[in-house]
Amino acid sequence: VTKTVQEAIKIVKEDIISIAEDKANKHIHVKINLVGASGNTVLSEEYGIDGDKYLLLMSANPTFAPSKPENEYRECDLWYIIDLIRAA
Repeated sequence: VTKTVQEAIKIVKEDIISIAEDKANKHIHVKINLVGASGNTVLSEEYGIDGDKYLLLMSANPTFAPSKPENEYRECDLWYIIDLIRAA
């Protein structure tokens, strides 16, 4: 007999573990680990940033990062875009 049990696990941290850029195709692939209170990875998520979101990330002086140069980004800029993708 197999029994499936669902358990609520509190996520206490999100870590970007890899970023793969393809500037020629205007695409960034980001992999994230969600970490529980025990310190173990609970889930991994992957996001593709392209199209309008790629253009926003690579733009100069966007509202979320007014002094950001064009074609550059920081980790906090990636999180902003990932939050936009999640909210969609």
